[in-house]
Amino acid sequence: MPGQSINTFDQIIRNNAQMIPDRIASRFDGSVVTYGALNPRLNRIVNALSELGLVKGDRIAFLSRNSHIYIEGILAAARGGFVLTTLNFLLKPDELSYILRHCGAQIIFFQPEFAEAVDAIRSSCPELKYFISLGGPVDFAWDYSSFLADASDKESPVVVYGDDLLLLVYTSGTTGQPKGVALNHQNVCTNVIDSARGVELSDKTVNLNVCPLYHVAAAVFQTLTTYYLGGTSVTLDRFDPVKVLETIEREKITYLFLVPTMLFRMLEVPNADRYDLSSLWRVGYGAAPMPLDRLKRAIALFGSTLFQGYGLTESTANIVILGPEIHDLSASAQDLERLKSCGRAHSGHEISIMDDNGVEVPCREIGEICVRSDSVMVGYWRDPQNTAKVIRDGWLRTADMAYMDEERYIFIVGRKNDMIKRGGEKIYPQEIEEVLFDHPAVLEAAVCGVADPDWGESPRAYIVVRPGYQVSDKDLLAYCLDRLPTFKCPQDVVFLPELPKTSSGKITRTGLQQLNVSSSN
Repeated sequence: MPGQSINTFDQIIRNNAQMIPDRIASRFDGSVVTYGALNPRLNRIVNALSELGLVKGDRIAFLSRNSHIYIEGILAAARGGFVLTTLNFLLKPDELSYILRHCGAQIIFFQPEFAEAVDAIRSSCPELKYFISLGGPVDFAWDYSSFLADASDKESPVVVYGDDLLLLVYTSGTTGQPKGVALNHQNVCTNVIDSARGVELSDKTVNLNVCPLYHVAAAVFQTLTTYYLGGTSVTLDRFDPVKVLETIEREKITYLFLVPTMLFRMLEVPNADRYDLSSLWRVGYGAAPMPLDRLKRAIALFGSTLFQGYGLTESTANIVILGPEIHDLSASAQDLERLKSCGRAHSGHEISIMDDNGVEVPCREIGEICVRSDSVMVGYWRDPQNTAKVIRDGWLRTADMAYMDEERYIFIVGRKNDMIKRGGEKIYPQEIEEVLFDHPAVLEAAVCGVADPDWGESPRAYIVVRPGYQVSDKDLLAYCLDRLPTFKCPQDVVFLPELPKTSSGKITRTGLQQLNVSSSN
C-alpha cells in the first residue's frame, strides 16, 4: 500500500492480505478474488511447484492470453523465488523452443489453444519436464486443478531478496535471436513505486488490463502497480474496443493503458461518447507514436485523464511521463507543441540524451535516450556481451533517438536502427508518418527505408485508407511534398488492407520489410 517500504514484491501481497483481506484484488471473466483469498492460493501454487522438485531460482514459463491465473503465476513466482518467463503466444514453435531452451524452463503453463505449438516443441526442450493446461484436457499435460489438488496452502519457508530475479521477458529479436531481459525484485519494486507516484494513482485504483500480460506495461506498470496500491485489477483476455468501453462503464474503471492503435480503434467506435467514462482518472498511451490529430480526438473523448508513458522492457516499463496538464487543448501554444513529446523523466529515473561516446548533447540536438535508475534491468540472461553493449557506465542505452527542449521534455524522432540514410542525409520515419497521419484519408501509416540504386536508401510509405475515403499515391506524395523537404518525401506508396502488428498492437517495421509487395507506381 502507498508509503510502504518494500524490497520484494511478495511483501506487498502479504501486507495486503493482512491489512485489506476483503478488498477485491482481481476480477476476470465473472470471477472475483480478494486479497485475503489470494494469499493461500499463491501458497498452493508455490507448494505444488516445490513438490515437483523446483527450487528458488528455477524458471517457469507461461504461454497464455490474459487471465487471473496468469497474474497468480507472476505473484507465485514472487513468493517462491521462481523466475517467470513470459511467452508471446504469436511466436512460431521454433521461436518458442529457442526461448524455452535458452531460459532453461522446467515447467510450462499454457492454454489449450496453444497445445499444438507446445506439443511441437516438447522433444526439442530437454529441460522442460512438466506441462500444465490452463483449461480443457490435453493428452500430454496435467490440468491446472489437478496440479493444485493436493497442494498445501501453508506458507513456504523460502526467503526472497531484492536482488533475486523475478521476470525474464524476451525481446522481439528483430536483430538476431531474442534476448531475455532479466528483472529482479528491486527493479520491479522501484518501478511500481515510481509509477504510482508519477501517474498519481491511489488505493482507489481500478485498473483495466487489455494489453498482453507478457509485456511489462501490463504486468508491471498496470497490474503490479495496482497491487502495490491495494487497488483492484480487472482483466480482459484480449482487446476489443466495444468491450473496453462497456467494461469501463460497468466496472467504474479508473486506470487504463493502451498502445495508440488500440486508442485509434476506440475512436472509430460509433457514438463512443455514449458510454459513461466519468470514472476514469488516468488513461495512458505509449509504445508507439501518437499523431497529433488523433490525440486531439482522444482528448475530446477522455477529457483531462490522458497521459503518455515512455519506457522499455529493459527499464522495467515506464520511466517518462507526459502528464494530463499538458493534454489541454486550451493550453498555450508551447504546451500544445509539447503534445508531440513523450514527457519528462519522473520520480527516481535520470534521463540524458547522449552521443555515441556517452557525452550529453546540447539542448535540441538529436542523440540517444539513456537512463540511469534502479529499475534498469540486471542484464540480458546468459548474454554478457549484449549486456555490455547497452549498459555502459551505469547508463542504459535505449536505441531511441530524441532531443530535449529547455525544460527537458523529450521529443523522440525514431529508433536508431530505423533511421534511413538517403545519400548524405539522415531521415527518421516518424517525421514522415506524422505528416501522413494528418491527411484525412489516412487511417494508419508507416514508413521504411528501401534500397535505392542512386541514393542507397529512400523512404517508402505503407498506408491503410480510412473506410469511406479514397486517395491515390499521387495525392499523398503531393501532400508530403507540400509539407516536407524533397529528400524526406517517400519515393512511393504501398496501400495495404492492414499493417502488420505485434500482439500488443504496435506496428512492426520488420513485418513491413518482409512483405512481398510491389509499389503502386
